[in-house]
Amino acid sequence: MRNLLFCAAALLLAGSCSGQKQASAPEAVDRMARSEVEAIVKDYLLKNPEVLIEAFNELDRRHNEESFAKLVSHDNDPSIGPKSAPVTIVEFFDYNCGYCKAANDWVLRQADSRDGKVRVVFKEFPILRESSKLASKAAYAADKQGKYREMHVALMKSRALAPMTEEGKEDLAGTAKEIDRVAKSIGLNVDKLHKDMANDALELRIQTVHEEAAGAGIEATPGFFVNGQTLQGFNEEQLDKMIAKAREQKKT
Repeated sequence: MRNLLFCAAALLLAGSCSGQKQASAPEAVDRMARSEVEAIVKDYLLKNPEVLIEAFNELDRRHNEESFAKLVSHDNDPSIGPKSAPVTIVEFFDYNCGYCKAANDWVLRQADSRDGKVRVVFKEFPILRESSKLASKAAYAADKQGKYREMHVALMKSRALAPMTEEGKEDLAGTAKEIDRVAKSIGLNVDKLHKDMANDALELRIQTVHEEAAGAGIEATPGFFVNGQTLQGFNEEQLDKMIAKAREQKKT
C-alpha cells in the first residue's frame, strides 16, 4: 500500500513540479512522511473523483480481457464458427435454465448468419440441478459422435429434463430416459452415448468450467463474454449492442 501511495504522489508531484530545479518527484516523495503522502493523494482524489471511476473502469476492462483470453485459450470446448472469426461469444449455460433456453436461438443465429465473422464457444456450466450435470455429460458424449450441436439444441428444447418424484426429489432415472429419447431423435448410438457419459474425464471437464466461471466472475446462467465484454442474464438488445461494438473494434 505504501508503494502505491508513493507512486501516486510521485506522479502528482512530477506533474506539478515539471520544469522546476529541485529534487526529482520520487526523491521528494522518499523524504516525505506517510501522512504527507496520503494527504497529497487524498486531496487530489477528492478534487478529481472521476479519476477513481476511470481507474476502476480500466481495471474491469483489463480483468474482463484477461478472463476472456483464458476462456478461449484451449480447444476443450465445443464451438461453432471459425477460430479466426474476429468476434467470439462465450456462453456459460445450464440446460435447466429457462433464460438459457430463451437465449439459444439468438446464440445460434450469431454463428449462422454472420458469414464466418462470429464464433460461439459453449461452456457447459450445470449449476441448477443434478439433472443438469447429466444433460451436460450427454452433450459432451454426443460430441464424440459429431453431434454436439444437435444434442445441445434438443436438450435446450426439452421440457422434461428435470422430472420430480412424488416426494419432491429429482427423478434422475426419468432424466436418463429423456436423454435417451432425445439421443434417439437425433440419430445417436445410445449405447455408445452411455459409455461415453460414464467416462470420469467428463466430471473433470465440468469441474474445469466451474473453475473458469469462478475466475471470470460468472455466478449465474446464462453468462456471456463477447470479445471481453460481459453480461450475466439474457438481454437480446444489450447483446446485439455488444456484438456491434466488438465488430466496430475489429472493423468487420
